[in-house]
Amino acid sequence: MRLSHFEKLRPVCPVCRLSGQDNGLALTTVEAEAAGDVRMGILACQGCGSEFPIVDGMPIIVPEVRRFVQENLFYLLARNDLTPAVESLLGDAAGPGSGLESIRQHVSSYAWDHWGDQDPSPFAPVPGGGAPGAVARNLGEALDRLGDLPEGPVLDIGCAAGRTVTEAAERLGRDVVGIDLSVPLARIGRQAVVGGRIDYGLRRVGLVYDRRSYALRHGAGARGDVWLCDALALPFSAGTFALAIGMNVVDCMRDPRAGLVEVSRVLADEGRAVFSIPFDWAGQVTPVEAWLGGHSQRSGHAGSPEAILDLLLSEGPLAAGSLRRIGAVGEVPWHVRLHDRSCMYYSAYLVVARKAVG
Repeated sequence: MRLSHFEKLRPVCPVCRLSGQDNGLALTTVEAEAAGDVRMGILACQGCGSEFPIVDGMPIIVPEVRRFVQENLFYLLARNDLTPAVESLLGDAAGPGSGLESIRQHVSSYAWDHWGDQDPSPFAPVPGGGAPGAVARNLGEALDRLGDLPEGPVLDIGCAAGRTVTEAAERLGRDVVGIDLSVPLARIGRQAVVGGRIDYGLRRVGLVYDRRSYALRHGAGARGDVWLCDALALPFSAGTFALAIGMNVVDCMRDPRAGLVEVSRVLADEGRAVFSIPFDWAGQVTPVEAWLGGHSQRSGHAGSPEAILDLLLSEGPLAAGSLRRIGAVGEVPWHVRLHDRSCMYYSAYLVVARKAVG
């Protein structure tokens, strides 16, 4: 955790925040720190006394820390120093469907899209002509639509492997904090943002992964960081951010409408939010009744996710806080590479919103 980000953002306790109180967090324990970056330590609420660990530079600031740790213990304690041959053997032994294989596939897909365009070594052509870097290109198109922003930092929700953090920091010249709930993705994202390096296994086929390790080219400098936070319980006071970014994350929230309301809360007046959404819902992540479209086709909106999102970002009883859509919507491509012979292609819905005043 960069001390500069902690001091500027002044995070608040997510437990107290759920009851409407903004009690600040204090850095009470530092056990590993270098050059203003706290690698291991503890944050504590000055109100209720709740404690939040900092692991591998990532503060875990969620309402239910105990539950989060219990559910993510395997990922939190996973080694990241395995040699390629040993990791390959362990992967073979664990087999398909294992927790290890799930991590490897997830990281492979996201790291390739976020950073594969900077890989100095060639990789096999992707079926259908898919190219890495789609998330950066899509964010670039979204930033072109923003208009003037108020003063303040940027929040990147669901930052995954970190490319959008560095792109926003470099282009806007502002501090950017990326948040995610995936420990493996946040860890590799922070390595990319803060360490300027990527090291992951790119899936070739089956259980075969090729280690890719290389330095990255980005100009984020000390402006970027990655934290573990819940988009439905953001540990920040109202009006903290000038811009919120959510690339391909709204359909990964337990309650998308509540997530949009939280984004509205932490934005400054006239702040902006940009979202790209493939509307690829999963019932084990988002209950069907919380989906934005994709069901209840017998209703007036006929199951259209675009129509429902427009209602959420417009005046009316369904409005998600003070977020109001501005400008024309767009469609942007997003590629999820699975292995040398498989790639999923999405058309993500791109929308920009403004936090209305009054």
